[in-house]
Amino acid sequence: MLCALMLALCGGLLPAADAPMAVVQLQEPKERRLSAESKDHPGHLFREQNAIFDLGPIDYRIAWKACVDPAHGDKVAPLEGYLGMPGPSASNWYHGGFLAIVLNGRDIGTTPLSSMTVAENSGGRAIMDMVWRDEAADVRARFVGLPGRDYLICEITLDPVAEITSVGLKLRCYPSFFTSWHKRDGARRVQTPASLVEQGSTETLPADENWWAVYYDEIFDVERGEGEGPCALLLPPGQATEIRLAPGGYSVETAIDFPADTRRIRLAVWDYHGRTNADALASMRAGADAVRRELEQADFTPEALTTFDVALAREEVQWALGSAPARELLGDTADEIEAWLADYAPALEAATGGAGVRAQEDLLTAVSAYNDFRWQIRLSRLLVEE
Repeated sequence: MLCALMLALCGGLLPAADAPMAVVQLQEPKERRLSAESKDHPGHLFREQNAIFDLGPIDYRIAWKACVDPAHGDKVAPLEGYLGMPGPSASNWYHGGFLAIVLNGRDIGTTPLSSMTVAENSGGRAIMDMVWRDEAADVRARFVGLPGRDYLICEITLDPVAEITSVGLKLRCYPSFFTSWHKRDGARRVQTPASLVEQGSTETLPADENWWAVYYDEIFDVERGEGEGPCALLLPPGQATEIRLAPGGYSVETAIDFPADTRRIRLAVWDYHGRTNADALASMRAGADAVRRELEQADFTPEALTTFDVALAREEVQWALGSAPARELLGDTADEIEAWLADYAPALEAATGGAGVRAQEDLLTAVSAYNDFRWQIRLSRLLVEE
């Protein structure tokens, strides 16, 4: 009876089938042993976890990966990088590591990942959080997918635990095609609102005047029947100081510098999979302002943090634990609820929607655990009190 009621009630909460949707699926971590012949990681344990964002017109995949072998002590060891984008294209934003966060001149990628969590999956927004408790700062990369969009948003938040003297990002892409891997030459280009940077050049530019960039290859263009299509980056003005663009013959490197007191960074990335260079450039020029406004104005705090009723949750849990008939209906779940109250009550009392990285991480964990059994509590109450 309890299960039937749960299905009936929850079914009424589902969005309409024809409504625009954005969903994210967090896959289980996968582990494998590296080759015994590896110079730096002989036979070491390597771990990877992927999140898949389905936005309607396009799917994005974000991956965390690193060697987690005990040989590295309390650190991990990324091979090429730790934040990759395996899809939608094999090329473009690099699957082995497209984004790195640099604090005080040091990449935080050797810090173990504290958590990788689906923070919201309402259909109206898909949000996945990645948190590092680094020696310089608590760091969160919050990836946000919105229905019908062809881009993925990333919000990086820093809560310093030591003095921060510099903040930077590094990005790597292989526009449209892995040229050198296939023993072919391309013609890499990076177009911004103010500049065109060609293969072989390195340009350091003011970030506010070069706040978006389309990365493409003139030879490997879908219009010519070659390659997978361009990729792009947008960083609203007012955040960074300089952007360095270095389109090489194989990878294209981007480095972005921010003021040392930066505590939040927002950016959007595109993979124009299957689209021509001309289409990608026209799309960016026409739509960049709208995306910029969205990044500047939107609140990406997960609803679980802004709407969760701590007092109600505590009352429901205490009722369930204090009611003998309810405990009988709940069975083993009652023990889980009791453990939840002991483990998460401090986080629920201390954290709010505007709290810091660590407090939000703890609260999201608590809310996720509570949601696993809240409907069982409410339905058992209906049965007990009817």
